[in-house]
Amino acid sequence: MSEKKVFQCSLAVIADIHGNRWALEAVLQDIDRRGIQQIVNLGDHLTGPLDPAGTANLLIERGVLSICGNDDRVLFSPAEELSSSQRYTQEQLTPAHLNWLRTLPATTVVADELFVCHGDLFDAPYLLEQVEASGVYLRSTRAIEASVADIAHPVILCGHSHVPRTVFLPQGKLIVNPGSVGLPAYTMEAPVPYAMESGSPHARYALLHWMRNAWQVEHVQVPYSSEVAARVAGDNQRADWAQWLTTGRAR
Repeated sequence: MSEKKVFQCSLAVIADIHGNRWALEAVLQDIDRRGIQQIVNLGDHLTGPLDPAGTANLLIERGVLSICGNDDRVLFSPAEELSSSQRYTQEQLTPAHLNWLRTLPATTVVADELFVCHGDLFDAPYLLEQVEASGVYLRSTRAIEASVADIAHPVILCGHSHVPRTVFLPQGKLIVNPGSVGLPAYTMEAPVPYAMESGSPHARYALLHWMRNAWQVEHVQVPYSSEVAARVAGDNQRADWAQWLTTGRAR
């Protein structure tokens, strides 16, 4: 696809599927219904107590442009170093799935305009979020600018936090996090206990439209049968995931 053609159409941006095949199916159906032909996938495709193999099959069959996230890279670690969900994921994948993961770059560039990354390989745990004992906040403009100072591209696509955001920097740079397709909330214990929450069980993604010489961003929330995914999580002894999936809340 030529650069000119990319700029005459819309681009779908997905991220953080985490093995939730049911959410991915709903998002892909919504993208197809809109006639969007190009999809960019920002990583963390498979890890979780859901359907990693089915998710990998969908992405491979569709030929989705994908990069590698932190929870993709961890799947190449020895089993004894993995969490229960990571071990489950690793056990479900075939050599073909793992070979596909190995081919994925950490970053890429689309149409000379869009820098595509997962969002974890910066000078802070999250590119757009600051984690404090009192909660999770949008990082300051100055801190974000410092993190992306070496990226010349005008648009940066990132995931990792599962929080949908569009951030505009004073020098004109645009940063878009599409939110999570498959995991609308989660908790972590370091550096302090904290929660990421989207507030609803919807599968999320973003659309970028090139209009009047600028990028228009549209955040999309797609309903799907989240209770099915939650049931699988429960069957795999992850009641916490079941709650996150059905409520979009971590507490």
